[in-house]
Amino acid sequence: MTGLFSMKRAFQQPINLTLGLTVGLGILFSGTLAQAAEQITLIIGPLNRSISVSEIEALAQGTEATGDLKTVLKFAKQTSQSAGTLLSQELPFDLVQADKLLNSSLGESLLNKLGQIISPRSSGQAGAQAMRSALIMSLADDGKASAIEVMRRYPTDMRVDIGALQNASEEFKDIPQLLRGLGR
Repeated sequence: MTGLFSMKRAFQQPINLTLGLTVGLGILFSGTLAQAAEQITLIIGPLNRSISVSEIEALAQGTEATGDLKTVLKFAKQTSQSAGTLLSQELPFDLVQADKLLNSSLGESLLNKLGQIISPRSSGQAGAQAMRSALIMSLADDGKASAIEVMRRYPTDMRVDIGALQNASEEFKDIPQLLRGLGR
């Protein structure tokens, strides 16, 4: 039994080190070198609108969409209420489990797919890395993540291809249930 315990502890140390470095670097870089997203460019077909994160946060808190956000929601065939509900829905998940998942082949695949749909506004590159950082940072404080919290933690202004996100939603529809099962 002692051998099994020490083997388990030896296995957990690299995971804890990796997790600690990921969170620590995320906190370091988010606080000094990179800024959190302030603007999100929403793309749906030919429509391309920049919306402030504060407008999207207000939507998540139940405020009715106005201006460009209302236009984007109309093109996306979404109501303010349904979009706000989706944005604020929290998914509890253990930080260590999230780190393991995000570093697995399944996690890498999901991050790469999401990174093509949601990416830094300036380059369209490194979407997977930015998403990984935002997810880990979202889970770090309370073990929960929501779309609005991920937006707040995203390391830079982002662009979101709404059409691609809607197309991928069928592919991603079972992921929250899968993650709830893995997080326990």
